[in-house]
Amino acid sequence: MTETQKQILEEISGYMNQNPGQRFAQVLFNLDITQFKPSSGEVRDIFYDTDEVVLERIRERIVQFKEPK
Repeated sequence: MTETQKQILEEISGYMNQNPGQRFAQVLFNLDITQFKPSSGEVRDIFYDTDEVVLERIRERIVQFKEPK
């Protein structure tokens, strides 16, 4: 396991501890790991996303959740 993969798991774990009522699939969508295509309701293929890109998306989403509404 790479350091980036460990960081991804740590971010997911922290988020899940703060949101224990969410199911795992909800967490994947809420943290922007699994995404919809902008032009349709289809799930976007994230096969070619690097671990670094995924980690950045997760961190950006966590910041968004912490911003006042």
